[in-house]
This record gives sequence, C-alpha cells and structure tokens, in this order.
Amino acid sequence: MDHWILYGRVGNPSYEITKAWLVNNGIPFENRSVFQLTQEDITMLAAVVPGGVKELVYPDTFSFSLINPQKHAEKQYVTEIQSGKLSETEALETLGYHPALLLTPILTNGKQVIVGYDLDTLVNTFRFVKVKDVTLA
Repeated sequence: MDHWILYGRVGNPSYEITKAWLVNNGIPFENRSVFQLTQEDITMLAAVVPGGVKELVYPDTFSFSLINPQKHAEKQYVTEIQSGKLSETEALETLGYHPALLLTPILTNGKQVIVGYDLDTLVNTFRFVKVKDVTLA
C-alpha cells in the first residue's frame, strides 16, 4: 500500500471531513499541517496534479476570504496566480512563503494528488485498497 499524507489545517471543514472519511474507511495516512509543506513538497505536488500550480490554489479571492478572513494581504496572490501574472516558478515560491494560499485538504502518495474534498475521487482512488481487518467490539 502507498504511504498517503493528508495536508490540511484544523478548522477547515473539508479537511476534517476528508480526515474522518479516511479514518472511517480504514485508510492509513499521515496527518500534517499545510504549514509544514516545504518548497520541494509544493514543487512535487504541482508537478503531479494535472492542472499544475493553479490547481493547488483557491480558485478566486472570494473562496480564499471565506476560509481565511484574517489574511487580507495574501488575497492578491490568488488572483495573480490564477490569472497567470506570476510564472510557474514565481507561483511556487509564493506558495512556499504563503502556504495559506493552498486549497486544502491535499491528499498525496507522491504519485497522485487529490486537492479539496471530492468524495467520488476518494471512493474511486481507494476502491480496491485492502485495509486491515476491523473487528467490532
């Protein structure tokens, strides 16, 4: 079985639901804060996710502000990344300095990346995964 890592932040409902889904389905994973991502981790995620760095960032400033109402200064970077004003390298560096821009949860095994809570993708990804026997008490 692959080693899965779940990146997120406490208080984000999508992260909490994804974590609960993994636990309830017996999927082993390592839990990490999105603020523990290194520049190398972010570069690897952007290389694996189909849409590149833009798929890792909130789609617009409105959705970013809903989850991060206190982060007014960082809001501009969402628009700059999504509009293409920043190159891929500049966007990756920006995410390294401002990990709150990352759309969470991020679930990865190094070969696949699931960004955000997507039940259909979770079910399809783990459909044939054998988990440990669970005995009800």
